[in-house]
Amino acid sequence: MRFIISFLILMIMVLVTYYINKTSVLRSAGIKNGWIDLSNWDEENEIFTLDGEWRFYPEMLCGSETVSDSSRFVNVPESLGNSKDSLTNTAEFGTYEIQFKLRSPGHYMLCVPYISSAYRIYVNNEYIGGVGRVATNEKDEVGVLKPDNYLINADSTELNIKIEISNFTCVKGGITEDIYFGTVSNIYKYTTNKNINDILMVGILIGFGVFPLLILSKYNKGRSGYYFAGFCIASAVFAFLINHNIGGIHIFCLPIKIIVKAEFTTFIIMLMFIYAFIKSVYPYKRSKDRTNILICIDVIYIILIFVSGKKRMMNIVGNSYSVILLINAVFCIYIIIRAMPNKKIYALFSFSGIIIFLILGGLEIIALEMGGSIRFYLKDNFYNIGLLVFVLCHINIFLMDIDQAYLNASYADKMEISFLHAQIAPHFLFNTLNNLYVLMEMDLEKARKLLINLSDFLKVKYRFNYKDFDEYSLLDEVDFLKSYTAIENLRRGDKIRLSFDFEGVTMSSIRGETDILTKDMWFSRIKFQPMILQPLVENAIRHGFKSEVLEIVIHVKRAGEYLDFLIEDNGAGIPEFKVKMLNRSNSHGVGIPNINYRLSKYCDEKLVFESEEQKGTKIRFRYRMEEVK
Repeated sequence: MRFIISFLILMIMVLVTYYINKTSVLRSAGIKNGWIDLSNWDEENEIFTLDGEWRFYPEMLCGSETVSDSSRFVNVPESLGNSKDSLTNTAEFGTYEIQFKLRSPGHYMLCVPYISSAYRIYVNNEYIGGVGRVATNEKDEVGVLKPDNYLINADSTELNIKIEISNFTCVKGGITEDIYFGTVSNIYKYTTNKNINDILMVGILIGFGVFPLLILSKYNKGRSGYYFAGFCIASAVFAFLINHNIGGIHIFCLPIKIIVKAEFTTFIIMLMFIYAFIKSVYPYKRSKDRTNILICIDVIYIILIFVSGKKRMMNIVGNSYSVILLINAVFCIYIIIRAMPNKKIYALFSFSGIIIFLILGGLEIIALEMGGSIRFYLKDNFYNIGLLVFVLCHINIFLMDIDQAYLNASYADKMEISFLHAQIAPHFLFNTLNNLYVLMEMDLEKARKLLINLSDFLKVKYRFNYKDFDEYSLLDEVDFLKSYTAIENLRRGDKIRLSFDFEGVTMSSIRGETDILTKDMWFSRIKFQPMILQPLVENAIRHGFKSEVLEIVIHVKRAGEYLDFLIEDNGAGIPEFKVKMLNRSNSHGVGIPNINYRLSKYCDEKLVFESEEQKGTKIRFRYRMEEVK
C-alpha cells in the first residue's frame, strides 16, 4: 500500500508539472544575429523563451543609446564565462540587445525569473525597470536576486530590448536562465502556475520532513528519523532559496553574496544529512571508517563558502558544487553496495532512488550549463522530480526499517514472556514434587491421585506454545486451574473450594463436571494468556488458607471489548501496607510482577488489590477480549 501511495504522489506531481507547462505553450524564439520575427505569433496561447543569439556589447552600458559597433553575438541563456570570445569571456559588465518585429502594437510582458547580478532593462531606449545597482566597478555594484515581470507598452511593431548587466560579485555572469515574453495574461498565468508547482514541491518536502518526527514520537525510532527529517527540511529551505518567488527573499533585497552562500551551505547540509541517514540505515562492519574523509571535504567546502568574498573565489565554490555532489553520492553508493548482501531489498530500492536523482539532477545541470544549445522538455523540473523520487524511496525505506524494528521488538517481547512463563513453572513444580515426597510416606493413595492430577495439569500446561497463545482459550485456563486445585486439595484435606461465575453461568473446580456444557458457551472461544489466573489462585491458597474451608470465586463479565475479572476469597487477607505496595507494583516476588508485566504488554492493564485482614481479598483486572484462531 505504501508503494502505491508513493507512486500516486509522484504521478500527481508529474501531472501537475506537465499541466502547468501546458497551460501556455512555451516556444523557443531561436533568435538569430540579435533579431526575431514574431509577426506570425499566436499571442493567445504562446509564450516565447527568448533564447538564441543576442547582440552583446562588452564593457559598455548603452541601454539608452543607439550603438552600431563593438558588438558580439552570445548565446542566451548561457554564462558569459562560457563564451569563446576572449573579450566577452572576461567582461565584468555589458549590454545585451535584441530586435523584435511584432504582429501588432499592444501591451506585452517580459518575465525575468533570474539574473545573478544587477541589471537594468530598456525598451526602445527607455528605462522600464531593473534590480540592484549596475556599475562599472565592484565597489559601486549592488547585486540583488529578485525575479520580476516588466510591462511593455509597444506603440509600434518594432521593438528593441536592451539589458545592462554588471558582473563583479555573482558566481556566473550574464543571462544564465530563460527570459520569457508574452501577453500580460499569459505571463501572469505562467508565473502563477510555476509558483504553485514550486509551493507544492516545498509542501511535500516539509510534509515528509515532519512525518518522521511524528513517527519518532510514537515509535522512538533512533537517529535515522532525525537525519531523514533534517534532509527533507533542508531540501525545502533550499527550494525556498533557489525559487525566489515562493521564498519571498527578494522582499528583503538581500545582497547576492548572502543568498548565494546560503544556497550552497544549505545544499551541503542536505548532502550531510542524507549521508548520515544512509549510514544509519545500512550499518556494516568496516575496518576503516572513511566517514571522516567525507566530513572533512564537506566542512572545507562550507568554510570556503563563508570565506569567499571575491568573484574568483565565488566562482571556484560555484563550479565545485557538482563535484561535491558527486563525491557525496559515491560515498552513499559505496555504503549501499556494501549493505546489499544483508539488506538486498532496502539497498536496491535506495540505490535506484539515488541513481534516478543523480541522472535527473545531472540533466538539469547540463541543461543550465549549456543554456540555449540544449533543450529538454520540463528541464526546469528535472531536479524536483528526481528529488521527489529519491525522497519517496527513502521514506519507504525508513518505514520498512520501522516495521522490521517493530517485528524484532515483537519477537523480543514473545521471548521475554516465554522466559517469564518459565519462571513460574519450576516454582510450582518443585512445590508439588515436595508434596508428593511427603505423601509417599504418609498416604500412598493420595500420592497416586496427586501424580494423576499432576499429569493432567502438565498436559494442559504444555499443550500450548509460550511464544504464541492464539490457540489457548479461557476454558483451557479453567481446566488448568481445576487440575491445580485438585493437587492442592490433596494437601489441604479437600478444604479448597474454587468456583467460576461467567455472567450467571457457574462452574465448580471438579474436573469433567460441566465440560460438555461449557464447550458451547461464549467464554470457550476467548483467547487468554496461560498462567494469568493460576498464580493468583496459588497466592490465595498459600497466604489465605486458615485451616477452615477456603472459598475462591472467579467472576468474569463482558464490558465492551474487554473482560472484567474479579478473584475473591474469604481467606486471611493482606495487611494494608502490603496492599499499597502491590497496587504500586512494588512486589518483589515472581508471580505478581510477572502477571502485571504481561497484562501491561497485552492490554495496558494491571492488577488492583483490595483486602481486609481476616475477611479476605479481592483482585480486579481487565483483559482485552479476542477469539482464538
